[in-house]
Amino acid sequence: MKRDREERDRLVRQGVLVSDSDPDLYRFSRDHVFGSSSVAGGIVKDGNCSGPQSWRKPGDGKTLREAKHG
Repeated sequence: MKRDREERDRLVRQGVLVSDSDPDLYRFSRDHVFGSSSVAGGIVKDGNCSGPQSWRKPGDGKTLREAKHG
């Protein structure tokens, strides 16, 4: 079960996520700040996600977890 489905549906209702030209995808219509990197990852991935292990810094490729711990 996708734990972030309710949040995704809320973002669609608010117009933050809108239909893309590909009917299977959504895109962000504007910037949105998430309270958790895992929720953000789950929305983008459309599935459960560990944000600290999944998001990477563009400069050095370190995950959020690696960046936090050294």
